Amino acid sequence: MFVHFGRRSENNEYVVHTPPAAASVKGSIIYEQPLHERMRLFMRLEVLMHRFDHSLQHDSGPDTHGSLLTLIEMVNLTNRVDVKRELMKELERQITNLNRLSTEPGVDQRRLNTVIDKHRRLIDGIHALNGQLDQQVKGNDFFNSIRQRAAIPGGTCDFDLPAYHYWLARSTGERRQLLLEWAQPFADIQESVSVILQLIRDAGAPRPMTASRGFYEQGMDTGLPWQMIRIALPLNAPCYPEISAGRQRFSVRFLRAGDLKTRSIQCDEEIPFTLCCCAL
Repeated sequence: MFVHFGRRSENNEYVVHTPPAAASVKGSIIYEQPLHERMRLFMRLEVLMHRFDHSLQHDSGPDTHGSLLTLIEMVNLTNRVDVKRELMKELERQITNLNRLSTEPGVDQRRLNTVIDKHRRLIDGIHALNGQLDQQVKGNDFFNSIRQRAAIPGGTCDFDLPAYHYWLARSTGERRQLLLEWAQPFADIQESVSVILQLIRDAGAPRPMTASRGFYEQGMDTGLPWQMIRIALPLNAPCYPEISAGRQRFSVRFLRAGDLKTRSIQCDEEIPFTLCCCAL
């Protein structure tokens, strides 16, 4: 399942796309741990783009405010990172590794070639993008005034930003259109983020495991390009995992959530869970 910003259909209706599959799947909640900085960047972008889309589905001023705050987070996240370069590097890396599969027995060559061709089209699309991801808001006094005040608790009140208060009272369509214009560069790279992460998630093989006294540890083959660890627990599980990962091994502590008013403690019983280590 892919994350997509909402779009307008041919009859000018707002279309909501399917959110990412990182939250829950078939009665389970999935916890994901990126294993290097590039994956961390892509996963954060995925979450923020989904939040932006979710808030944009609703019409009220507070919902618009939520979308704008999320867009500010996206701009801040990508301000010092060349996301387009990171995406192209990862797509090229995946193409190289996928090409190695072509000699493996039992590989569906048609499907493999389709995936590789899609990666190449995505690279061409990123090459064709002009400017940075903040190009729509860079130098925009209205956006930057909100961005500066948003760092202050309660700093976007109407007496601080009367122009913003005025804009929030405009029609839903007017507000949504401006937000989509500001976010367009992120929409242009959205498919690449989604394809990369989905392929990595699909590359792992889920295995049932048990954590003894709430603790699990496993070594990792350093010859494989590990990108992500995924842990699935039932939605009604009374605990959650805390994952620590290095280059050679990772460990998981399962903490009892309790009433979330006091500090969580490690479970002292066996915890069954599903583990998926993803490398592509």
